[in-house]
Amino acid sequence: MDFSNKSSKTLNPYFFHLSGIHPELPVFEVLSVLESEYYSHEILKKSTQCLVLKCSKEGAYLAADRAAYCKRAVRIHYKTEEIEDTVLKLAKKITQEIDFEDIMNNHKSFLVRVYRVGKAYSEYDSMDLEVAIGKKIWDKMNGACEVDTKNPDITFVLLFTQDELLFGEEVYARKKGSFESRRADRRPYFKPGTLEPRFARMMVNLSKASTQSFLLDPFCGPGGIILEGVLMNCSVVGLDIDKRMVKGSIRNLAHYKPNSQYHVFVSDARKLPFHNNVKSIATDPPYGRATSTYGKEVEDLLDQFFSEASNALVKGGTLAIGMLDEIPLEEIAKDYDFHLSIFEKIYIHKSLTRRVGVFVKK
Repeated sequence: MDFSNKSSKTLNPYFFHLSGIHPELPVFEVLSVLESEYYSHEILKKSTQCLVLKCSKEGAYLAADRAAYCKRAVRIHYKTEEIEDTVLKLAKKITQEIDFEDIMNNHKSFLVRVYRVGKAYSEYDSMDLEVAIGKKIWDKMNGACEVDTKNPDITFVLLFTQDELLFGEEVYARKKGSFESRRADRRPYFKPGTLEPRFARMMVNLSKASTQSFLLDPFCGPGGIILEGVLMNCSVVGLDIDKRMVKGSIRNLAHYKPNSQYHVFVSDARKLPFHNNVKSIATDPPYGRATSTYGKEVEDLLDQFFSEASNALVKGGTLAIGMLDEIPLEEIAKDYDFHLSIFEKIYIHKSLTRRVGVFVKK
């Protein structure tokens, strides 16, 4: 898609259907993508697994495409909090004011899909609603289009949230299994305990990595974070103190995105070769459990790293970091001229809870 002239694009209401992995992080992720590429937007509403924004179509597409925990983005054509009708009456209410000829714009096929957050409005059968709304659209189009369940030109989406109904035209939908091929155990170089690709992608986005600057991961390990960066067309720099990790990262990057812009080399995160020229850092340092900290206590390692990160980042630059819940990230960062932007706990599995911190250089 053409992302030029961002400030001149028409802004319309869109909803982003989000993963339920965490109540806040998927929202922050979508907003971070828009901010990183300077797309104008206005927050209209935040609710469970749904973010409603006013933005451009290009911005909505880019944010949904990049954000790991976004399922789809939909241009809103109708919304209501008054949902007390039969299926047929609801279908009529939804469709009666919408100009489907203008939306279809000579397209010949469409599909209607119904989703809900949790069990919201479960008294309405999804398939019955899809059929009823589809019939109304077909009638309004005077039979000039047909339903196509496999490859429709346009997909209309109805989403029941906890307190309202949203309906519109889908501009992006994430394909199921889009991250599966990049699971750690499917990469050419595998190291146990590395980040799941969705989580790595989220870390890149929270760092506000941009195609206009480079992303740095000073503890790159086998390259999960920088791999997601290059797949988003960012230039990346990966550092690791372990030569094996550097070689493994290069193997993984070359496998998934040959000819991309990356530099990976051996370096100590306590002695970063950068000064006031990095905009985005995303990293997941070694925890000192299954991974190696080369004899340094984790807190001591992080203290030295935050000092170096503060020197490397430009004013307003962003550091996104994942760490064990028990490590006092906020206290460590205070000493090094950082403003805390996001600090959220996220459950990974029964033996691991991570703390995700996003810090901005003052």
